[in-house]
Amino acid sequence: MATPAGQSSVEPVDLVHKVETKAKDALTVLWNDLPAWQQDNHYIHTGYRPASNSYRTSLESLGYLHNETVNVHTHLFGAVVAVVSAGYMYAAIKPRFQHATDEDVMVFGCFFLGAVICLGMSATYHLISNHSEHVSKFGNRLDYMGIICLIWGSFIPSIYYGFSAEPALVRLYWTMVCVGYAMVIGLR
Repeated sequence: MATPAGQSSVEPVDLVHKVETKAKDALTVLWNDLPAWQQDNHYIHTGYRPASNSYRTSLESLGYLHNETVNVHTHLFGAVVAVVSAGYMYAAIKPRFQHATDEDVMVFGCFFLGAVICLGMSATYHLISNHSEHVSKFGNRLDYMGIICLIWGSFIPSIYYGFSAEPALVRLYWTMVCVGYAMVIGLR
């Protein structure tokens, strides 16, 4: 059947089907289209990744823009920079300071380890947060445990240098911080 000039030959049912298919294949969705467990910020209306139930799909989201893009990429970049910085500082600075002890290296290592773990766990959380409710909750715990690890890694050198004239206090405070850290991590 011929159609008048300027009119489409697509049936309304076909058009609805095409729109529905395109919506299902969309990389991001609106806040209102999310399940309740993903609705955590009503001020952000667009750009959400739909629940994937797939680690691969979550990983593939590194390749397009969504509401977690900046979190994922900046935290991954920060983790890599912390690893590279730690290696560079060790290689470049250690030979220049003949009086640096193994403890000096260890306390700086604690700081960088805390930074790498914190940024790495945060990037992981933000990357997998769209997987499923269970995985999102687990990832959220990882994120907070990473923050606690960074706090621990920051306390070790500050105590070491802040109380350098009192080695007994250094050991006491280190013990308190490490036991407290272990207790918090153990509570999950």
